[in-house]
Amino acid sequence: MRILLTDDAQSTENGVVHVSDDAGTVVLVGTVHVTEESGEKVRRAIQRHDPDVVTVELCSMRLRHLYAPNTTRQRLRNLTESYRSLSRAGFALNLLFKLSQQSYNDDTGVDRDDRDMFAAIAAAESSGRRIAAIDRPIEETLDELAAVAQSGVRDVGATTRRRLEQASDGEWKALASDLLVDVTEPTTGVAQLLGLHFWYGTLTADSPAAKAAVLERLSPKQAASFQNALERLVPEFVRVMIRDRDAYMARRLEYLRQQGDDVVAVVGKAHVEGMRRHLENGTFADDPERPPFVELRRPSDSEEIEDDATPASLPTDERPNPE
Repeated sequence: MRILLTDDAQSTENGVVHVSDDAGTVVLVGTVHVTEESGEKVRRAIQRHDPDVVTVELCSMRLRHLYAPNTTRQRLRNLTESYRSLSRAGFALNLLFKLSQQSYNDDTGVDRDDRDMFAAIAAAESSGRRIAAIDRPIEETLDELAAVAQSGVRDVGATTRRRLEQASDGEWKALASDLLVDVTEPTTGVAQLLGLHFWYGTLTADSPAAKAAVLERLSPKQAASFQNALERLVPEFVRVMIRDRDAYMARRLEYLRQQGDDVVAVVGKAHVEGMRRHLENGTFADDPERPPFVELRRPSDSEEIEDDATPASLPTDERPNPE
């Protein structure tokens, strides 16, 4: 029997939920990746709960790139690795996301976009705790998202042709009915999103930094309400970027929990509610899976990380599974 508890110090309203039974425990810490407030929340949670393992919402490739030396040659190596690992469409999406993030960083003056992850890794490393990467590999996520986008374009093309055929055949009643069905869910989703943005203040925030501050105050349940609205608009996008990753990360946490480990898991607020439900209800798409453990050896700017290495700066922990 899994029991969902609310942590005494940090309630679910502040983004921390606590799952426990007679095995290990999991504390989910919901964060906003770019804010220092989330970094401080992570440090407090690790200090308070004294976990065996700290997990981060990263995969091996993202960890490797995150800690790679900041040199032009290394950035080109990272780009080459991404190009080799991803489909062409996935690589294009990867570039688009990087450009978008860089634009955000330039607008806000944020020096990095994973402050919460750095805080978690630094706190775990300084106290000798194990660190595990639990996210789905970014190459799998981006390739599937690219496939969804391509399929969506084809579907739009096919739907447009059907509507034109209905118009040319004079099937006006059927056309009107189908158009109404086509627009109802997306229109409802847009209306809900606008309403939520207005209600919580993200719509009226006068800068990206102010918007991040508003998001910092949202509870995981409030963050989930944005996902539910977005799902009406782009359901497959939400499935790939949120739902599937929730299940993937939860089953890796479940493995650690079954081994008797107490875990603090640092994830974006968008993932907390979905992961909580999986952990509470035991609903996993696959059997619990051991995540890769990492030990950090930050290279200097004069060092380089080879493309084909198992993270040279973040070697996989090959220690035997705990019994």
